[in-house]
Amino acid sequence: MNYGHEDLELEESTNKWMAWGAVLLFLFVLAFPVYWLIQPARLDAAQASFDETLSAHGEVLYNDSCAQCHGGEARGAIGPALNSEQFLGSVTNKQMHQLISTGVPGTLMSAYSADFGGPFTQQQITALTVYLRSFEDTAPDFPEWLKPLSQTDLAGVELYNMACSYCHAVDLEGGIGPALGPGSDSSFEDDAFLEGRIRNGINEMPSFEGVFTDDQIDDIIAYIREVQDA
Repeated sequence: MNYGHEDLELEESTNKWMAWGAVLLFLFVLAFPVYWLIQPARLDAAQASFDETLSAHGEVLYNDSCAQCHGGEARGAIGPALNSEQFLGSVTNKQMHQLISTGVPGTLMSAYSADFGGPFTQQQITALTVYLRSFEDTAPDFPEWLKPLSQTDLAGVELYNMACSYCHAVDLEGGIGPALGPGSDSSFEDDAFLEGRIRNGINEMPSFEGVFTDDQIDDIIAYIREVQDA
């Protein structure tokens, strides 16, 4: 059979496209396993970035709503130390989410989920969970994690920093609560006044009656006076 000039050109063009198709198929076959080797790392990086964003949001929520009871960086105060090896090793993320959502009956830990009358959405509780879980790699071994303030060897400054500094600031200059440092109103009150405030609370300040021992209250007042007199 004789081919015309146009038929030869068509055949050459077809062969050329078939050759390119074969090359592209070969490249795809090579690239496919490479993609599956790279993809898990890309997914892990994306998840890590997402968790970092969630954790940052959770930290803001924690500082606004949880630190007063659980202390700065979840080190513990009136409430348990949530950054401890004991706590983080005993709960899953799902269980932690549930604890925040529904609260703990019989304690000061109320429900925080909007589904139970609390202030947080499920997404916000997830962010809090991710933030607390971020402490796991450096979680301290803390046997007294459930009642951090029950430790008998805490000095006045340590008691103050754990239970009071979130509201009154580490330097006693005030914040959420009034200033307690030199020249503050409290510096002109007697020790009995400060003891009454600590025991009974006032307005947003909770009562520490039953939380602190008499000696611990005395140690906190002594520390406050030390700073005021410096």
